[in-house]
Amino acid sequence: MIESLDLPLLQWIQSHRIESLDGMLRFFSSATTFISIGMILVIGLLSRFSRAGVKKMFQVSIALFIAALITFSVKSLVNRVRPFREYHTIQKLSQGGGASFPSGHTLEAFAVATSVALLFRKKRIQIPVFCWAILVAYSRMALGVHYPSDVLGGLVIGIILAIGIDYGFRRWVNPP
Repeated sequence: MIESLDLPLLQWIQSHRIESLDGMLRFFSSATTFISIGMILVIGLLSRFSRAGVKKMFQVSIALFIAALITFSVKSLVNRVRPFREYHTIQKLSQGGGASFPSGHTLEAFAVATSVALLFRKKRIQIPVFCWAILVAYSRMALGVHYPSDVLGGLVIGIILAIGIDYGFRRWVNPP
């Protein structure tokens, strides 16, 4: 059922985007990993690289690394064709390489955002990191390189990954 909604929803998203924002969407899309690494460094700087800060940096770094491994593995297994390659009605407005599912940018953004949000339970931190992740997810569809189900898959996998890593750290690295 979701496949029957994928193309019409993608076409609607792409045709209703504000074209003057394409440059900003391309920036957020292409800078995803740089922003993720930047967040890790900011955690270290703000904590003055204290022991607790380094553990938090390590936890978010693990989420980023495992997100990349999962993305590569699942893309290789599923091997879904990108929407702009299958449908001439979809404009490719950004970089998009091989397989489409899941959206690696979205998976990474939500894994990092969720990890940061679980470590820092303040709304002034959680809201901006999730706004960034949502912007990354939206950009991948608006720029024509992913189906909505690719983005949804990346979102779900990224959140589950971060929750699992947080659970593991709380249980084995930082037990109460």
